Amino acid sequence: MNSTLERLKDAQLLRRIRNGDDSAFVETYDLYAPKLFRHALFRTDSEELAEDMVSETFLKAWEYVRTNAKEITHLRAFLYRVANNLVIDHYRRKDKASLPIDENMERTIGDVEAHRIPERIDAGLESDRIRRALASLRPEARELLVMRYIDDLSIEEIAETTGKNKNAVYVALHRGVKELKTICSTATA
Repeated sequence: MNSTLERLKDAQLLRRIRNGDDSAFVETYDLYAPKLFRHALFRTDSEELAEDMVSETFLKAWEYVRTNAKEITHLRAFLYRVANNLVIDHYRRKDKASLPIDENMERTIGDVEAHRIPERIDAGLESDRIRRALASLRPEARELLVMRYIDDLSIEEIAETTGKNKNAVYVALHRGVKELKTICSTATA
């Protein structure tokens, strides 16, 4: 969806939610649940956990919106922030220092270019290979790459979601892509 069109739809949904239109929240769920599921799946590598996180994201969002809707400025970024916090909380609870790494690293994709990641995601077989390559990244790099190239969030939305400034996000994305390319080139060598 066009970024400008998506922002307008977000603003309209947020305005309707603020005015007490419960059907707007249902529309928000229909619009963002699949995207948030994909985000959680790439961050956790578990369909069941991703489904739970999407449900919990919308439950927390619903509870928050009922009392603090006026504080939300960008609906999409708000939902991703809630989902992102759930992923972080999950790994903290599990007391894991990093995301799981699959033992079949040699099956990762070769020479991934950042602008081609979304195209490869849509190719079913490549999805698993990309997940494996992403799983080997540092958690911070993986988080930003998933938000930017899988979830198609803008630099501004990522900055708002993570609490980092735009320049820091841009630099971290650049380094993450470079790290991913290194991992992919060594895995295929």
